[in-house]
Amino acid sequence: MIHIVGAGLAGMLAGNMLIRRQPILFEQQSELPNNHSAVLRFRSSLVSEALGIPFKQVTMVKATAPWLNPIADTLAYSFKNTGTYRSDRSINAGSVTAQRYVAPPDLVQRMATPLEIRHNHNYSFISNNRCPVISTIPMPALMDILEFPNKPKFIHQAGVNVHAKLQDCDAYVSLVVPDPEHPISRISITGDDVIVECYEEKWQHDASYIVRLAAEELGITPQHFTDAVAHRQRYAKIAPIDDRLRHDFMYWATDKHNIFSLGRFATWRPSVLMDDLVQDVRKIGRWIDQRYDMNKSR
Repeated sequence: MIHIVGAGLAGMLAGNMLIRRQPILFEQQSELPNNHSAVLRFRSSLVSEALGIPFKQVTMVKATAPWLNPIADTLAYSFKNTGTYRSDRSINAGSVTAQRYVAPPDLVQRMATPLEIRHNHNYSFISNNRCPVISTIPMPALMDILEFPNKPKFIHQAGVNVHAKLQDCDAYVSLVVPDPEHPISRISITGDDVIVECYEEKWQHDASYIVRLAAEELGITPQHFTDAVAHRQRYAKIAPIDDRLRHDFMYWATDKHNIFSLGRFATWRPSVLMDDLVQDVRKIGRWIDQRYDMNKSR
């Protein structure tokens, strides 16, 4: 048996992939997290294959709303996303096309169906847990629970995802907006679903205004958008920490508490994608099996 902390996409992916280990998922919220405000579009078929759920392969168009020049735009977009100026953010001068894999709209429900999920937990139990634990909660929160002695300063900022529907639409596009004065960071359309990412928390009460700005960037009449709802993202923007300290904590949590960290926030890697987690879950599964074998031989 294994325990998985957090019933978001990362936790449920791990639960499905390690189903033979009889996973129990513990979730802080009273119901499944609001994952429908995430873009359920993946760079590869890895997640689909790992879950045994067919995804739709599409051709996506990605473009940048130009601001000053390619270098300035890259730095500005990085700052909007991470709070630091970096050159490795996903931004291109001009437009590009790429193959993507779109999950079905009921993905969250289908992932949850075979799993045992227990709600309304505060996670404090994991510091004294006997069976292996996969933690998907943010690293600073886990450090607090485990009373890690060398906690660094974590830089993060809340933001907002505005979810809406676009009438008469079947498109697969992303538009990144590097302009630092513009509230929007990225606009994604998947079929008729629109998700507008804003890296300032103040926009959570003005979804209609954000939709109007998105319509202006896309050249679409605002009246074609319906059902706009804003979802607060507590960790919309995270900045990297010292890589050695990050690794030291994860090894310490595994060695001392039998806890394995999984996901963007749990491993505190700003650029990690869901596709990357498939390999991470497989690695964790092998490590857990090795620990079981070691315990049997003692």
